[in-house]
Amino acid sequence: MTTETITAAASGSWTLGDLAVDRIGFGAMRLTQNGEAFAADATPKQLRGQAEENLRQLGRDHLDVVNLRIVGTDSIAERFGALAELREAGLIRHLGLSNIRPHHLAEAQAIAPVVCVQNMYGIGASPEQEEFLRTCGEQGVAFVPFYSIAGTGREAGATTDDNSRVHAFARAHGVSAAQIRLAWTLRRGPHVLAIPGTGNPDHLTQNVAAGALRLSEDELTVLGSLHHETV
Repeated sequence: MTTETITAAASGSWTLGDLAVDRIGFGAMRLTQNGEAFAADATPKQLRGQAEENLRQLGRDHLDVVNLRIVGTDSIAERFGALAELREAGLIRHLGLSNIRPHHLAEAQAIAPVVCVQNMYGIGASPEQEEFLRTCGEQGVAFVPFYSIAGTGREAGATTDDNSRVHAFARAHGVSAAQIRLAWTLRRGPHVLAIPGTGNPDHLTQNVAAGALRLSEDELTVLGSLHHETV
């Protein structure tokens, strides 16, 4: 497939709260190790300070979407409540959650609307991960997978021991294994938004092109059956 004229729009779109977004975006974590982010274990007071600092750095009067990243299984009510107060004050437009368990979503939604969930997901996902993805879709919550390309490689990037069937489909389509992984992930539901990260312009072009890659139903079924294999 050619990539010269393919844009992110080829992946389709989703309405995130009241924001229209392409279903494939750009994960910027690899661009710099000095970026400022909301700490996962911050206190409510610290979260407010971080939001204000982010606004100052970006020169904005509000943040479009803020995700509270969770570590562990404890209650998030106090921290999410602090962000909900900033939303009520107009400093944050929409709220999301990251690295959560299903009960966190229910807890947060009792406080304020949740527009997106960012969780680890990709080929080889567990039945529990699949069920949570479906739950988000049923509730109109965008599901934003991380490590959908890297898999078990996580921050180190994709491993070299990719599943043989992933490689076979990649050869058949004339694309990379990473593109097959992204294309499969996007087909998991219209609410799935992919944000693959890279610092390589060529890989960025390939990631965007994956939004236009159409896998057959048989290919989707085979890739979806790899739950308990090394992928």
